[in-house]
Amino acid sequence: MADSENSRTLPAIKLRKKGADESCGKNLPYHIDRRNLLRIAAQVLSTGVSRIGGRRESGPTPVRELWPVWYAYYQSRVRYALRKKRLASDMMQSSGNSPSAQPKSVNDRAADRSLAAPERVAHLYTAPKGVDLGERQKTRKRADKCTAYCEIAALEEELAEQSLVTGRVMLIAPVSSAVEVAAKLHCLIVTHDPGLKLQDAPWPQLRTILKDLIRIAGRENQEHFLRPTDESIGSNSKVSL
Repeated sequence: MADSENSRTLPAIKLRKKGADESCGKNLPYHIDRRNLLRIAAQVLSTGVSRIGGRRESGPTPVRELWPVWYAYYQSRVRYALRKKRLASDMMQSSGNSPSAQPKSVNDRAADRSLAAPERVAHLYTAPKGVDLGERQKTRKRADKCTAYCEIAALEEELAEQSLVTGRVMLIAPVSSAVEVAAKLHCLIVTHDPGLKLQDAPWPQLRTILKDLIRIAGRENQEHFLRPTDESIGSNSKVSL
């Protein structure tokens, strides 16, 4: 996929550097519920997977390396979805809420969008004869917004595909810690129940398990950062002498 034309247009995915979020997970809130579960889980996992990182032997890519990549794709897709939504709303307002100007849904197929969008843009760029300059400029702006919408929608779709593929690989990847198990569960819930609204079993139970795992990982993060380093031990030894 990296060699495809679409993938070349993907925005750069910035991964968190090891130790960049050492403060995350140190002090977990007393109450973790559906309002903050996924946000806190992401913070704790960002610290946790970097804490257990390091060089690995040859073999399948472990969860600790896959989760940051997957989450970066997911966050980028969410940002592009918000941009697309704002642009769609702007297009609707500028067109007077005309149904014909309503952008295509993100759930529409890529082939449908690729065929219909250029036809709609070409129609907007071709203003009827006799239209004054001001109206022509407005028409061109609407066409520019429509073009931008299609580009953003294509990027969002590509990011969603990358996120889905990476998530599937991560769910079958090997684990060596509770943090990595929590990362798998976090990916599963974010993928299938991002709003945490599903009430049928096993989703409420899975959310409870994720909360338990995150509390364990948070304590492990805290113990890790409170543990004296070799340098501090050496300096304390010198002072005691």
